[in-house]
Amino acid sequence: MSKYKRKGKSKFIMIEAYVKRSAAWKALTPIERCAYLELKWRYDGMNNGYIGLGCRELSDELNMGRDTAKRALNKLLEVGFINKQKPSAFSLKNRAVTEWRLTEYRCDVTGELPTKTFMRWEPKKKQQAHPSDTQAHPSYCDQEKKGRKAPYRSTHAPVRAISLVSQAHPSDTYRYTIGGSADCSLDTQDHIAEVGN
Repeated sequence: MSKYKRKGKSKFIMIEAYVKRSAAWKALTPIERCAYLELKWRYDGMNNGYIGLGCRELSDELNMGRDTAKRALNKLLEVGFINKQKPSAFSLKNRAVTEWRLTEYRCDVTGELPTKTFMRWEPKKKQQAHPSDTQAHPSYCDQEKKGRKAPYRSTHAPVRAISLVSQAHPSDTYRYTIGGSADCSLDTQDHIAEVGN
């Protein structure tokens, strides 16, 4: 019997540091991580490639729907944490669940060394908007230079309000607020007289 065989109360789940730090692990949702832990819990050191787990059983273990369980297993398969060693077969004579292999360990079915496919997985880069979507078309700028009205004008400077009504001069506002005369010449003469006195 292998010295890595774990049974009884001594069984535990170990997650290597490089697995936790990988981009594939960080891309997993909490549900997908629980699915991974459920698969790893069933690994006893000698059955990698024989780990049987179906969507129905996983949904019962994690208390979630079968579709959610199926998506979680598909995500683990996509990022490379697991491989499908034997597909499920439900017939009148044979009701076998899917058998999985954890890629971080040697396969006990074929003897293949660990592939660790998840370490080569990289997230897809987000697509940025094309520059033509954010800038004005050159033909519009040419039309503006020629004095013609363009159908579209991009705003690169602050928009100034256009008012047809002229605003009052600050001195006018001051006079009316204080209660002075509207006649500028009289106010000026009174001011000069006060200063002279």
